[in-house]
Formats: sequence, C-alpha cells, structure tokens
Amino acid sequence: MFKKILRLYNTVRYLKIKQILWRFINLFPRIIFWTNEYPIINNSLKNYAFIPRKRITKDYKTFTFLNKSRRLKDVGWDNENNSRLWNYNLHYFEFLLVNNKIEDELDLQYQLIENWIELNPFKDGTGWEPYPTSLRIINWIKWHWTTKKLSERAKVSLWNQVLWLSINLEYHLMGNHLFVNAKALLFASAFFNQKKESKIFKKANSIIKSELDRQFLPDGAHFELSPMYHSAAMEDLLDIINIGSNLPTSFPLKMFKEKYLKGMYWLKTMIYNNEELSHFNDCANEIAPKFSEIEKFANKLEIKRQSYQLSKFNFHKKSGFIVFKDLSSHLIADFGKVGPDYLPGHAHADTLSFELAIKGNRVIVNSGTSIYSNSEERKRQRGTSAHSTVQIDNQNSSDVWSSFRVGRRANTFDIKIGKNKNSLFFSASHDGYKSLNNSPIHKRSFNLNKNTWTILDEISGKGNQIVSRFYLHPEISIREHELGFILSNGITDLAYMKFNKNISAKIIDANYSDRFGYTTSSKCILVKLTSPNKIELKINLIF
Repeated sequence: MFKKILRLYNTVRYLKIKQILWRFINLFPRIIFWTNEYPIINNSLKNYAFIPRKRITKDYKTFTFLNKSRRLKDVGWDNENNSRLWNYNLHYFEFLLVNNKIEDELDLQYQLIENWIELNPFKDGTGWEPYPTSLRIINWIKWHWTTKKLSERAKVSLWNQVLWLSINLEYHLMGNHLFVNAKALLFASAFFNQKKESKIFKKANSIIKSELDRQFLPDGAHFELSPMYHSAAMEDLLDIINIGSNLPTSFPLKMFKEKYLKGMYWLKTMIYNNEELSHFNDCANEIAPKFSEIEKFANKLEIKRQSYQLSKFNFHKKSGFIVFKDLSSHLIADFGKVGPDYLPGHAHADTLSFELAIKGNRVIVNSGTSIYSNSEERKRQRGTSAHSTVQIDNQNSSDVWSSFRVGRRANTFDIKIGKNKNSLFFSASHDGYKSLNNSPIHKRSFNLNKNTWTILDEISGKGNQIVSRFYLHPEISIREHELGFILSNGITDLAYMKFNKNISAKIIDANYSDRFGYTTSSKCILVKLTSPNKIELKINLIF
C-alpha cells in the first residue's frame, strides 16, 4: 500500500494546478444545446493544400488502422472490442485526405460523413471526445475546402462539434492534445468567418500564444520528446500557416515559421537516410507525415527553408539528445529528461539509451512502440528492458506505469562533451536507480576515434544485478568471431563488436516494433554483471 501511495504521489506532484483544477471541473457535465444554425462559411481559399494521407480503405466499408482491418458494418463506430486508438482513428476521418479522388469516391466519403452524423448522437461516445472531435473538425474542413461537398446537415453538425469542443478543451492533459484542440478552433474560425472578437477565435488564439514557446523548445524539439509527435507538430504548424491569411491579423504567424524552421533542423538529425524515425519515447513509423512530405507541403506554402546542411555533431541541449552523423555512422543518444514534468504520458524509461546506424543501415535500436492499450506488453515496451541501455535490479530507470503514467523519474547530470579534430567524447550519468540498495549510479560515455565507437558503462553500488542490452535491427545479422561479433546487413559486413575481456555477452531472441500493431523478431546482445562494474564495448566500422 505504501508503495502505491508513493507512486501516486510521485506521479501527481508534478502536475500543474490548472490540470488538477480541470480534472475536477470535468466531473461536472457541460450545459450546451444543439443549434440548427451556423455562421456564414468562407469558401474563398485559393490554392488550398494539405499533406495527403495514404489509403487505408478501398471501398469505405473496410478500414485498416494500426495494421488491423475491420468492416464498419460489423463493428460500428464505437466497438468496445476494438482498441481505443483504433476507434479514435476511425473518428479522425483522415481517410478523406487522399489524392486522386474520383467522383464515385467523393460520393462514398459524403455518405460516410452522413452515416457518422446519423449514428453518433450529440455529445455521446468516443467520437465526441475532444481529441477525435478536434481532428475530425480539421479534416472535414480540409475536405470541404477541396471538394465543396459538405451537406447542409454536415455543416450544422460541424458547427455543433466546434461549439462542443470549445467548452471541452483538454486543459487537464495539455500538451499536443490542447494544441490540436486550439488548431481545430482556428480552422473553425477561418471556415466560419469568426472575427477577432469571437469567443471561438479568442480561445484558440490564447492557447496558441501560451503554448508555442512552451511546446516548441529553443533547440527546435517538440517538448514531448517523441520524433513521431514532433513530426505531427510540424504539420500542425504548416496547417495553421496555410490558413493564416483567413485569420485575424493579430495572429503570430511569424513565430510559427520560426518554430517550423528550427523544428525541421531538429527532425533532420533524428531521422535516418530512409526517413525512418529514431525510436525514443512513444514513437512509431507510418503515423505522422515523413520529413519529405512535410518539406513538400512547406514548399507549396513558399516558406523559405534552410538547406539543412547539418553539423556532424549536435547537442540539442533543451531536449537532451546528442547526435553525431557523418557518411559512416549516425549515433543518437538520449541524455535528456523523460519528458515535460507535468506531461510525461508518452515517456519511456530509456535514459542514456542510444541508436546507431552504420553506412545508412540501422544497427543498434530501441525496440519500439506497437501498442497504447493498458497491458503487460505496453508496460514492457515502455520499460528500460526494451531499450539499448543498462537496467539494474530488474527495475525501470523511471517508474513508467499504466499506459501513460510516470512516477519517479530519472535525472541526468554531469554531462560532458569534448572534441577535437580526430576524436569526439561525450558522457552523462543518471540517478534513476538511487532508491535501490546502495544507490547505484549509471554513467555512460561515448568516444569516437577514427572509425571506432567506444561505449563505456560504469555502474556504482554493491551487489546490484546489472543487465545491459543492445537491441539489433531485424535487418541486421550477427555472428560470433574471434574478435567478438560481426554485424552484417546480410550482404556486407558493417562492424566488429568487442567487449572488454571480463565480459561474457550472449545473443538472445528479441522483438522489434517500428509501427503500431506490428512486431517482428530480432536479436539482442545481453550482458549480465554485478555492481560495481564497467562494461566497455568497441564497435569497429568495417570499410
């Protein structure tokens, strides 16, 4: 019981008073009535653009989300046997935003909107929760601006969704949810010709102005520290810039462009040559737009962009990521916090983990995210044991629990960086295990000298059980060699891996999830020791 109380205390003590207050307010129902009227609609946008979505349905009867297909007639709009995230995706209506639509397809989309209105009564069910409502508002408006197909009934429904959202903003969560709530109100302001004095626009403008600097850090990162949510946030910024000329002139569009340009530099360092995302915190491919898709959209908006001539070495100080990239290797190390203190819902216990690509091939990885529902697998994927870092006494470096909760958090300290013409060195320690017996500290150092990476883990304490894991990408094969291990992409040998002499490393089976609803087999190199101890790994690149 004491442990549960302590966990709860360590979870809620970081919340903002505003979040706690709104959790209390949300216990009481909102009084709002359906209206059959709506404001004058703005159809004057010219050359309107957006980032198109991949097809997830061929007939608008069967839908595939998170690699799971369901027939709408069989499951309906709010089936409890589907995961919450699957149902959310259904209500987003992103499947409207595909290219090359034909007239028959537009009719099917039109009918589906009408079906949603018929079967999702006002304020009732998953579809009326604020986040799916926000995305649906945005996507219906995008669809209408390009097709002019919303019916009078749909326009009435849309306006009622806007009014409902405006009194159900997610102040209790904040973060990307609140930002998307405000984005939806901005789209509604442009679509329904709301003026500077309107309540809808004033709420949206107030949130955006307060959240821009909070959510987009000085180094460019989105503050939830997930490359996936960061990519989605880049699209959010561009979408708002896109409708800027239809918003009151007081809107801070210059700030949006500045945040976008910084954010794209950060993102460029955090993706690989094939545009896959690095897996830190909740992150999966095929959810947010790719880097090239975002850039293509920006070009349409005539946003002057940087050339993204990256420095070989980047220390993103505010988000805590250290990145080195040249033609031979691309290493990303997480030296930062797990996330915003008051909003660590997408955090993993991955402190001091790293990923490494060699000659464009992803080699060492974190094992990814495939699920959000509260389950043992969700707990495992968020836990330290699913990442390329050190675990002590079978505990997580940060106390991730439930689907989106974090109690005790690891803090990094003593970050050091040194570099010269021929070598690079950086290191940090964290205190995530200080509550264990003998208060062990994990320190990890990286050294690059010519074509050799040396990763040194130093673990203090006495008698603590140490497990260090190095997850390999599924496309990487490994074989034993007199020098240790050889890593290959199946065609070409990429690197030798060798531990210090007193280390016994073994290869074990593992899982890797680079997207939702998908898991494949992989390999992991595992080392077990007792503290105090050191683990030194040398990775020699093969040319």
